[in-house]
Amino acid sequence: MNTIIPIVIILLLSVIVSHFFNKTGIPAVLGVIILGIILGPGVTNTVHQTHILDVFSEIGVILLMFIAGIESDLKLLKKYFKPSILVAILGVVVPISTVFIFDYFYGFPIKENLFISIVFAATSVSISVEVLKSLNYLSGAAGTTILGAAVADDIIAIFLLSVMTGTLKGNLKLKDSILMIIIWIIFFIFAYFLIKKIIPYINHISTKLIASNSESIIAISLCFSVAILATFVKLDAVLGAFIAGIAYSEVTNNKQINKSIQTIGYSMFIPIFFVSIGLNISFSTIGKDIFLILSLTVIGVLTKLVGAGIGSRISGFSFDTSYIVGAGMISRGEMALIIAQSGFAAGLMSKEYYSAIILAVVLTTLIAPLILKHSILRKIQKK
Repeated sequence: MNTIIPIVIILLLSVIVSHFFNKTGIPAVLGVIILGIILGPGVTNTVHQTHILDVFSEIGVILLMFIAGIESDLKLLKKYFKPSILVAILGVVVPISTVFIFDYFYGFPIKENLFISIVFAATSVSISVEVLKSLNYLSGAAGTTILGAAVADDIIAIFLLSVMTGTLKGNLKLKDSILMIIIWIIFFIFAYFLIKKIIPYINHISTKLIASNSESIIAISLCFSVAILATFVKLDAVLGAFIAGIAYSEVTNNKQINKSIQTIGYSMFIPIFFVSIGLNISFSTIGKDIFLILSLTVIGVLTKLVGAGIGSRISGFSFDTSYIVGAGMISRGEMALIIAQSGFAAGLMSKEYYSAIILAVVLTTLIAPLILKHSILRKIQKK
């Protein structure tokens, strides 16, 4: 029963917090993350990150990105493919170079400096998806570009982390990097057949089955299967879930499946995911590292906003749309946290600065939905 009590606390309080934040016009996702900070070791220490919360949190982000895929428009993703790539590249180059320069003058060793730069190059679109969904902006030009750019951004960040880890451990060879790229190409070719042939066919079969909720059960099973396949080829699970979602966006019963998945996800797993981000926060080193934390937070916000925004502007979008795209790429969320944890475990970052980096990542993630909402409302008010 002790494992169930924290779940009950999180779910009930997340509903109450979401109500009041929605009532005041502040993105509810921000309130749920703050709730996690309050419940965690940073403030009251009433809820601890456990294995079951980790599992539920992972399921939550997978379902969230699956929903984002279902609500996407494949034709728009193809249309805005080139802008997405440009946004992703500048959204990686600008943060990496700026953070590297700052860390160099701050006095970080070169190895740790490079790794921290990669952490802040990552984008976690799951937070942005929630804000875009709440304002009905997910399927437009800006939302589609953000989703496409985030996928490319994650691939670049994971590749850089893999190269850096292998290089510093002395076990990465050129053929390993080439093999990794070839495997990824094969994965995306397979993803194309998933979207066009395999998943639509399996979904058609599921509609013929005489079993309760057969379509939703098979949809979730396929979502998890593609997520697992993505991790198997050293990509992120959320990428696999998003691809599965895109496949389901093309089926005739996508609205019915989307409604079922949203009910499952938002009833338990997705709130736990957002609360878990806050549970990672500890203020034990905030006193001595306050300048570093605030500096990296400001740099983290501005470099994505400017870098991705410039990429969007060069692609021909208006200033207002570019502002939305840049704002949508700010959030680092679970993607940066995963990279930070992986690098810390590999010895790429010292324990001395680990908490400060994590806190800066979370602060950046907290600020992101506010800027994104402002950018969207600013454009709506101009119409």
